[in-house]
Amino acid sequence: MAGSARGFPVTLESWGWSQKGDIRPENQDSFLSWNERLLWAVADGVGSSAHGGEAGRLVTRMLLTTPHAASLDEHVDNVGGILRQGNDILRAHGGATQAASTVVALLMHGGEAACLWAGDSRCYLLRDGVLYQCTREHTLRQEKIDNGELTAPEARRMVRGNIITNAVGARDALRLDEVRFSLRGGDKFLLCSDGLSNLLGPDALAARLARTSAREAAEDMARAVDGVPQPDNITLVAVFVSSLR
Repeated sequence: MAGSARGFPVTLESWGWSQKGDIRPENQDSFLSWNERLLWAVADGVGSSAHGGEAGRLVTRMLLTTPHAASLDEHVDNVGGILRQGNDILRAHGGATQAASTVVALLMHGGEAACLWAGDSRCYLLRDGVLYQCTREHTLRQEKIDNGELTAPEARRMVRGNIITNAVGARDALRLDEVRFSLRGGDKFLLCSDGLSNLLGPDALAARLARTSAREAAEDMARAVDGVPQPDNITLVAVFVSSLR
């Protein structure tokens, strides 16, 4: 899926791609690439197969109702409010088969950007050749590290350390983490589910984000995982900022 945006204070290109893994019976991932609204997102369903997929699709479908915003603050409030509505819907209809979904969303307005997330889907930024991970995972492993209970090497050896501790639909009150930054021409963003970040490390991701276009970067990542065992679904959205005005 491709797109470009002009006539805004930012000129950019985006490209999204999703693929079912080798083990999952269905692709529980979903993504949104909405250049006209300066909004991109990846959602990864959690829970039983059918219900997890429904949760992921609900998240991106509801984000399509995001209205125009006059500022980044308003844009963040709008997206956050919609995600909380989605959380309420999932909680109300969960019952014994409670479904949830991770979400990572990139928002822009003017020369500023914000990233909102819940779960372990990631946002990366490649700037001046350096790759930054903008998100911090909501997993049992990361929680143990943050609480000082385990060192990073110890946590990597945890059994079931990838259990999600926060997601849309996982608890009555949704907690969204947020980071903001000023944009620069040449910034390259990657939103992805853990199916990609578990297969390609930071160096491999940075090398592919260094490509000329978002489409080239996304297709190069797809080629990199082709033929490799894929225990999880893989979804990504690449957003390349060409210039600011």
